[in-house]
Amino acid sequence: MRTDDRPKKSSGPRLRPLVRASGVALLSLAAACGDAGAEADVEEPRDVPRYVDGAIRMSPKFAENIGLKIGEAREVELEPVVYVTGVLELNELRIAAVGSRISGRVRQVHVVEGSEVMVGDPLATLDSAELGEAQAEILAMRARARVADSDEARKRKLMSQGIASKRAAELASQTSSVADAELMAARQRVKALGGDSRGKNIGILSLTSPIEGEVIAVHVFRGQAVLPSHTAFTIGDYDQLWVRLAVFERELTNIREGDEVEIRPVATPEIKITGQVDYISRMLDPGTRAAEVRVVVPNEEGKLRVGQGVTAGIHASGSKHRALAVPRDSVVQVDGKPTVFVAVEDTAFVPRAIKTGVRDPDLVEVLEGLEPGERVVTEGVFAIKSETFR
Repeated sequence: MRTDDRPKKSSGPRLRPLVRASGVALLSLAAACGDAGAEADVEEPRDVPRYVDGAIRMSPKFAENIGLKIGEAREVELEPVVYVTGVLELNELRIAAVGSRISGRVRQVHVVEGSEVMVGDPLATLDSAELGEAQAEILAMRARARVADSDEARKRKLMSQGIASKRAAELASQTSSVADAELMAARQRVKALGGDSRGKNIGILSLTSPIEGEVIAVHVFRGQAVLPSHTAFTIGDYDQLWVRLAVFERELTNIREGDEVEIRPVATPEIKITGQVDYISRMLDPGTRAAEVRVVVPNEEGKLRVGQGVTAGIHASGSKHRALAVPRDSVVQVDGKPTVFVAVEDTAFVPRAIKTGVRDPDLVEVLEGLEPGERVVTEGVFAIKSETFR
């Protein structure tokens, strides 16, 4: 019975070592997994330029990725470009204000704003009593001249037959000459009034376009009474425009009439149209110390609009000269100074501050800091700067 009363051996103690062993194994496995994960998290070094031995060095792969290109500083002929802004406007020599030379009333309007017109195209028709009177006077003068010419011919014939005196023939000739002069004056008056001197369309005046262009504004309506002081229509030619530019005194001395100017609309800078300097003012604005430079801009294709803002690059021929230069894209600002990257090897470069002069659309003049023939980075400059100077 005592043996039955002994406590039975439990299987727990025998499992504990197994559990402990399993725990060790799990910890070992976790540690192993952790080591593997740590190795997996290790990143390879970034492929970026680095300073080595006083130069910025990069791998051939990085140079290829940024599209690295190298060029030489060389002496070229530079034509500086002066950049200013302006607004397009109509050429004042290609604007016409059309109105009636006499009082009248509008019978019909033939055009609207935006209508394309040629020289002589009718714009409106007016009824005018004043014109009718002038045209009626032509008819009367024509009849009087006809009678006078006939009387002169008759008197000369009678004089040849000895029936009329020479004095009578001379008086008839004088009367005929006066009648002809009065007829000519009447016709000239009708022509000056803008009417038809041939006796057609009595009292009807036609307003016509004096130039080829587009109707910009219509200021009359059917039935409206008009006076000689009233402008009925404004016609403009958009095929050639002006842009007035304000150029500062220090840049004005290098600009000449006839210099080429590149015009680009502010809204669509991809459009480039070439014009010419047509006028340079001899007066400076006392407040801005700038003078007006007027540029004639061709616009046959109609890409430009009046009132549109543009940027203008004036090729100042007065300061054209030979100088050492590098491409504009070669120069970046580092610590507020213009800087280039000079090649010491194909993939090693030294930043060097330079002093720049004038610029043209593609090149920058180098006054100090480079010698002819030295190689500089021409493409990939900003990538080098952004990776090196952070």
